[in-house]
Amino acid sequence: MAFVVTAAVALMLIELFLRRRPWAIALTAAIAVIATIVWLFSDGQSRQQQNAVSAVTVTVAADASVCVDPALPISATLANNSDAMVNRLLFDLVGREEGRTAIAYRGTLRHDRALAPGETLTRCYALLYHGFSHPRPQIIDATKYQWTAHVSLVGFGNAPVEQ
Repeated sequence: MAFVVTAAVALMLIELFLRRRPWAIALTAAIAVIATIVWLFSDGQSRQQQNAVSAVTVTVAADASVCVDPALPISATLANNSDAMVNRLLFDLVGREEGRTAIAYRGTLRHDRALAPGETLTRCYALLYHGFSHPRPQIIDATKYQWTAHVSLVGFGNAPVEQ
């Protein structure tokens, strides 16, 4: 709806601009200046957010020496290389069988504790049985898969006070 209104206003201003009305020319110029300022401001903020989000990384592996509990076979190393506190992190865990390109496992995992700027921690996660594609394996051996993680959501700011 906003797009239709914007297009209608733009067409009206173009029509008035072509008729050489002085007030229409001034109004068109003012709207163009305001739109340019808003665009530059939002573009700068978008770039800053993209840089901050790309500085938060997750590396995953099935490492029995790190995650000794067989119920939590995936070790995820979370790194906050940004200048801001991370209070929420969601990432997609993708598993492919060795030598295959098809995705055998997909699940979304989260970390809800604060991660300070420059902090790195390793945490163990469980695999969700329903995250496996059909036919689902009867015995799940996490070491038989190649694991990758893709950060899907990062929440910045101070963590809420736990009570």
